[in-house]
Amino acid sequence: MMPGWKRYVQIGLLTAWSIALVGYFGPWVGRRAAALAWNAYDLFDLLRLLPEIETGALSVNLQALRLPLVGLAILLPILLADAPMGWRIGGALAGAGLALATLPPYPEVVSAWHTPGWRIPFWWGVGAMLAAAGAVWFAPRLGRYRPWILLAWLAVTGLPAAATFARLLPALRTLHAAPVGPGWGFWVCMGGLGGIFALLWAQGFDASLRLSD
Repeated sequence: MMPGWKRYVQIGLLTAWSIALVGYFGPWVGRRAAALAWNAYDLFDLLRLLPEIETGALSVNLQALRLPLVGLAILLPILLADAPMGWRIGGALAGAGLALATLPPYPEVVSAWHTPGWRIPFWWGVGAMLAAAGAVWFAPRLGRYRPWILLAWLAVTGLPAAATFARLLPALRTLHAAPVGPGWGFWVCMGGLGGIFALLWAQGFDASLRLSD
């Protein structure tokens, strides 16, 4: 890629990241009565009360619904790895702030580190905050492997959330006694993640071609 093209790809990556974040906090439930509140962030807490979840009739990992936010929190400072230091620090702080939002609410957060049901999201949030802060140092050192590492990261943080949400839709239809489908927030989030995936693949493919020349 020419330097100018690299800049456009970087802008595209940050734009796709912003789109994915907007979609994450947009409505994931395609029903007007729930659309204003039921985004992916809220679904983690709200769906714990579904009868199918409480009785164990539906076995899903609701914690996977927080994974896209964890993924985006760490992704931002790594995408800014080649930017000036001020931008990198700003990206790390923003990423750490997003990771902080994934922690359990007060007072659950006080004992969340060892409480079943809260332990995993607690350590995800703490780990993501540390990784976002540490990205200022380690992200520039990933070199030509950076796109492939981020592609794998997107897969492990995006796909589980989409699969979990798909498995929850029948229970949501039962709850509302009406057809329920994915809202625009789900499609925008997945579209943003897909855009990041495509641009990272192009970056990695280009780096491989230049290495072989």
